[in-house]
Amino acid sequence: MSQTPVVRLQNVTKVIGKRTIIDRVSFEVRPGEVFGFLGPNGSGKTTTIRMIVGLMGLTAGDIHIADHSIKTEYPKAIVHVGAIVENPEMYKFLTGYQNLLHYARMNPSVTEKRIEEVIHLVGLQGRIHDKVKKYSLGMRQRLGVAQAVMHRPKLLVLDEPTNGLDPAGIRELRDYLRKLAQDEGTAVLVSSHLLSEMELMCDRVAILQNGRIIDIRSIRGQAAEGESVAQEEVQFDVDHPDAALGILEGQSAGRIEGGFLTLTSDRQGIAAMNRRLVEAGINVYGIRVKTKSLEDQFLEVTGSETIG
Repeated sequence: MSQTPVVRLQNVTKVIGKRTIIDRVSFEVRPGEVFGFLGPNGSGKTTTIRMIVGLMGLTAGDIHIADHSIKTEYPKAIVHVGAIVENPEMYKFLTGYQNLLHYARMNPSVTEKRIEEVIHLVGLQGRIHDKVKKYSLGMRQRLGVAQAVMHRPKLLVLDEPTNGLDPAGIRELRDYLRKLAQDEGTAVLVSSHLLSEMELMCDRVAILQNGRIIDIRSIRGQAAEGESVAQEEVQFDVDHPDAALGILEGQSAGRIEGGFLTLTSDRQGIAAMNRRLVEAGINVYGIRVKTKSLEDQFLEVTGSETIG
């Protein structure tokens, strides 16, 4: 799968009156990636999303979608975008299928076969011929996702898609988004206040505070240049903790706690430390990783601000 970014924000800035709402925000989302957008209340998440989908103009910077500028080539850029900003709007007196058919008529490239594909993709085949007014909120969200991806967009943008969903609905939506990214190579940009769900759903997350990106963090796989990887607290069960600490001194700050050698490192560092200990003749009986949750990491970089 190509790693050329589907969407790239370059020093995007939004000023309203004398107040800078968004200040030189830059990030990119790759094909097949679920990218999370986190930030405290009022940090500028929704403003950024509105600029990406063309609902709000940029003061400075640019946004490129499939190599087309949202400022100078809007029609060519936006054709590659599917979006749900807040709640999906559907005709409740029509069936789910009739809603999809209505939207399909606006895009000649959408065939009946494609409609059937997206119905199965979001798992609505058993209820697609029921009227939308009989749908639960979770089913409406899934129908909204189906409508948003019918034209095979390269980018799917979802602003707080889990609002109002019960735990089962949240899990269903999470599974469908990951399936969409993996099966169709769609880049997914999603904002949410549910950190535990973002941790399960996303490959990377950007943390926005006071209109600025303060960290882009990899949750799965390798981090790109300039991104941070989640640091993990590791306990080594060894036969001589004091000697082991001396061997690793200078590589990573450590301490002896409850008979275990405890350090903080990323995954590559853990492997390197284990190798050094074994080469030095230290018996390593076990390695226990205590990974910090995304919530812990979020609070570390933002202070005690609440998510929203």
